[in-house]
Amino acid sequence: MTRDMTALVVFTDVRGFTKWAEANEVFANLDHFVTGFLQILRQRFPQPRYELKPLGDGALVVSELPEQLKVREVTSLLSDVLTTIRRVERDFEKHCEGFSKQVGHSANLQLGWGVVRGKVIRVGGDWAGHNLNKSSRLCGQARPFGIVIDRDDFPELPKSARGLTSRLLRLQGIGEVSVWVTNEIASQFLPRELVRETPEVHVAGTCIAEEKQGAIKLLIARRSRGRRLYPGKFEGCGGQLRYSENFVEGLRRHFSQELNLDVEVLEHFHVFYEIREPNEPVIPGIRFLCRRVGSNEPWSTNHSELKWVTEEEFANMSSEDFGGNLKHEIIQLLVAYRDSGQNGAREPAQRVRRKQ
Repeated sequence: MTRDMTALVVFTDVRGFTKWAEANEVFANLDHFVTGFLQILRQRFPQPRYELKPLGDGALVVSELPEQLKVREVTSLLSDVLTTIRRVERDFEKHCEGFSKQVGHSANLQLGWGVVRGKVIRVGGDWAGHNLNKSSRLCGQARPFGIVIDRDDFPELPKSARGLTSRLLRLQGIGEVSVWVTNEIASQFLPRELVRETPEVHVAGTCIAEEKQGAIKLLIARRSRGRRLYPGKFEGCGGQLRYSENFVEGLRRHFSQELNLDVEVLEHFHVFYEIREPNEPVIPGIRFLCRRVGSNEPWSTNHSELKWVTEEEFANMSSEDFGGNLKHEIIQLLVAYRDSGQNGAREPAQRVRRKQ
């Protein structure tokens, strides 16, 4: 009988087992060691909630889940799994100490873990499917020991999850997987092909429209009062870059999706900025000057006000009306743009300089 089901999938094995088992004292007592290890797993992952399949020096653990889980239920599930894993590791440490004393050979061994959640196929008394393979591959990345958890399956960490770090792993046959890893793994050097950091990077732009005789208007947008960052402040447009998206592509996307505008990104006119919030990672960004393309009228559901202002109107606005150091950064870009000769009129740039 074959059926699909949603399940928690946990793969574990003993790190350094193959080399360790070559010793004569160990080889003669392997059955005793593995039997004791499996007894620990069965005790901590008991039936009927969990089903366990021994795999040499490791095991596969599967637990059927409801088709739909709320976010808090997923986070609670991860908390339970991490608690159980810690208990298994304590029991396993005691088991290794007892074995070492009994056979007269050291057993300084650790466990690796891979944890995922998703669809599996039940085939009689066995399982199959992509998520079993992924769990095994994640366990293989748990070096020298520790836990690797699929972050897409468990997007939020419970409060009890201390020391887990976000990483991006490239797994052969699977591709790139966003994961949580324990400190033992995070502190190891891994080649770029296998792991990448995933910092948040932003791109932003201020759109200008050129009129007769070199006059320039700027589009500014007031953030809604309900926004967590800079509520009620004026801004341009922008946000986080997507994976494999360059600055120009990301900025064009944000203008199109957020303000219904097509823009030309003037790549030579840019400044760097940072978003710093208490107890939050620093978010680096780059701000460009952009030129309006086409005749679309701007609109936005995320802003309470959109308006075009002249350079003089912009210069007379208070810096407090803008988030961060935005006004000064835009003035820098306008001065550089005027001085480049692309616009052809220099006098307004001098006026803007005097008003900074």
